[in-house]
Amino acid sequence: MAEKSRVFQRYQWLIDLIQRSGGITFEEIARAWARSSINAMPGEPLPLRTFHRHKNDIEEVFGITIKCHKSTNKYFIENEDEVESGGVQDWMLSTIAVDNMLNESRDLRDRIQFENIPGGREHLATIIQAMREGRALAMTYRSFRSESASEAVLKPYFLKVFEQRWYVIGPTDAHPKEPHTYALDRIRSLELTDTKFELPKKFSPAEYFSNTYGIFHSDEKPEIIRLKVKRFLSLYLDSLPLHRTQKRIDEESTDEYVIYQLYMTPTIDLVNFLCSRGSAIEVLESASLRAQVAEEVARMYSQYCYKLSPKS
Repeated sequence: MAEKSRVFQRYQWLIDLIQRSGGITFEEIARAWARSSINAMPGEPLPLRTFHRHKNDIEEVFGITIKCHKSTNKYFIENEDEVESGGVQDWMLSTIAVDNMLNESRDLRDRIQFENIPGGREHLATIIQAMREGRALAMTYRSFRSESASEAVLKPYFLKVFEQRWYVIGPTDAHPKEPHTYALDRIRSLELTDTKFELPKKFSPAEYFSNTYGIFHSDEKPEIIRLKVKRFLSLYLDSLPLHRTQKRIDEESTDEYVIYQLYMTPTIDLVNFLCSRGSAIEVLESASLRAQVAEEVARMYSQYCYKLSPKS
């Protein structure tokens, strides 16, 4: 495990070096490795054979293609746009980068705190294998709303991460026509089967949640949503948009608040997010979403409100 971590550390170092350079020769890479703090043999340059092995492994593991300009002999990342756009590559690189920093800062371990992330990651390898080979999974699952576990045969279409929790999405023998969402930490057992399946040609994982926020899918048409957000919270929404269609309406904003417009389908996850921000967000449109939020706020108020005792 330690050796594997060191190998990934070298992958991350090499990718980062090439990204930052914008183009770099092998000789420059070799000299940079000789000076690197992660080099187990300080002063020793990177062998050409090792470099090519790392380059091939990086493409296989991360999907990041490193090419060389014939005219300049400089190496560059061919699919830079894919890497910068986020997704699996960005998540994997970020995870490795953080792991590298933590390994180098073990003396600060008690001063670095993390969220308690639910389990379920032990199922990732099995699910990914099933997706790659087009094989269904025999799953025992217990939802949060159920008192007992149930068994199902799942066709894993794709995986999704939301709020530190992994989900697998796909149809089951009980719901064969529509994909359903299952939290990995609620899976009690998971085994590969010999039953084969194919991802429908017209099905797009990217489009499945494209109109919503969170992990709930909806076939309802998107609608215009307008939010009135206090200035301090607008900085948060600017850096981490709720949805790909989010845009600021600066001509309607003031020094106290910012108006945002989105085009999406409201779901319970969106309602929960809006309620979690309290009075810092007000739904202006749509009327139906405003009503949903108002109903949830009323239910919350009924739980916490109390009658003042009459004055004596």
